Amino acid sequence: MTKIISFIFVTACILFMSGCGTKRQYFEPKNLDGNARFDGSLSSGIKEVAKDGASLKNGTVITREGNEVNINLEDGYSFLGEFDGKFITVSHYGLLHVKNNEGKLIYNKDIGAMVASASIDEDTLAVITSDNSLSVIDTSSDTTIFQKKFDSMPSLDSRIAAPYFLGSLVIFPTLDGKLVIVDRNNGSLIRSVVVSAERDFNNVIFLDVVEDRMFAATAKRIISISPTNINYVDESIKDVILMNDRVFTFGKNGKVTLMDLDLKVLNEQEFSFSIFSAVAAKEKLYIIEKRGYLIKSDLDLKNFEVFELPFSIDDFLFVANDKIYYGDSFYTLE
Repeated sequence: MTKIISFIFVTACILFMSGCGTKRQYFEPKNLDGNARFDGSLSSGIKEVAKDGASLKNGTVITREGNEVNINLEDGYSFLGEFDGKFITVSHYGLLHVKNNEGKLIYNKDIGAMVASASIDEDTLAVITSDNSLSVIDTSSDTTIFQKKFDSMPSLDSRIAAPYFLGSLVIFPTLDGKLVIVDRNNGSLIRSVVVSAERDFNNVIFLDVVEDRMFAATAKRIISISPTNINYVDESIKDVILMNDRVFTFGKNGKVTLMDLDLKVLNEQEFSFSIFSAVAAKEKLYIIEKRGYLIKSDLDLKNFEVFELPFSIDDFLFVANDKIYYGDSFYTLE
């Protein structure tokens, strides 16, 4: 009987210690440089956030330039983004609306599937649906110029980059980790580039072009494509900021990496156990940490300050131009 009791006691101790060993650790700054607060207010709280826009509860939207515009967003519709004065909204059932800045409907289409991302340039609409189908549509004639379905993905990262227009080309950031380049004049597929070949959470979360270079990232890899070569870095990526000749990646492990345009690592800074909820840049880098901290760093990642926010982050954050939005408030970058 004594042996049985001893065995139960030892087993319980092992289980207890195992539980302690796997306890979640959190970012705890050694020193605080003061308090920070969100200094402005919105007309309403944030209802939903997309890569290039936020929907407010009162039907207005915030664009990636930081403008709050009343486009009379209908119930059941989400705002995807504003492109040269045209606002794209979508329903969960695949209905797509294009409105002007007065909220007037100028184009609508039943896409037939839930829209993951979309963008528009003049009369050309580019759409990616949740089943990884790509479409190029001429809105003036309501004609589909190009359509092709790629591999569906079992799970997606919520940050889904929008199609990018480059002259006569449409660059699609697909949900299975590719860049598909289409000629919008004749609907021909010109080239397909693999960014990452992971099976889960492999959609392209970042896409931008600087001069003759194209940058793209998934949650596992960032690549730089120039006329002469392709460079890449494999790491856990939550967000990317591209500034002039600098590339910043923000990892899920709390690491910030500074690279040049060839993705050569110039400096790194790790904020152990931190969870980055939002990142922004102006004269400095701004990082909102989930447990309620604002980290400010110079652009060389050599000097940083940590400020305490009056709340932890439990809801949507949206970054646009020189502001970080949360709830019905915003923080203005200095």
